[in-house]
Amino acid sequence: MKTNKYFENQPVDCSYFSGLLPEGQDWFSPKEIGAIIGRSDQYVRNTFYSGKIFGHLSNGLAKKGFEKKTYLRVHRSAIALYLAQSANYSTDDLIEALSQIIVRLSDYQLMRLDKVIKDVSNGTSSKKTYRK
Repeated sequence: MKTNKYFENQPVDCSYFSGLLPEGQDWFSPKEIGAIIGRSDQYVRNTFYSGKIFGHLSNGLAKKGFEKKTYLRVHRSAIALYLAQSANYSTDDLIEALSQIIVRLSDYQLMRLDKVIKDVSNGTSSKKTYRK
């Protein structure tokens, strides 16, 4: 668990938010991050420059003073930390809300949900298959 400097050093659980990011990719561009968080790439750049999301700037092989373009890249752990810090709910709140929805489902809907949970838990189906 990482410490959240914006909220008086309270621990922030980033594991849930890390699971929301595409697997197999560690570094993301502003455009990719914007698509993940539902914002523009300019919003991501502004958030980076204001210090709310952490990442790296590079300019390739250009000599000092001759840089033409910089490339911003953010590691998946920094995105997960940003999502955890900006969330207005905890993972426990999310589970509680889902529980309240589940108790209202029909037997057929519960059977379908049970199959989805088993498939994802067993690794026989990707989590992305069920996201729309």
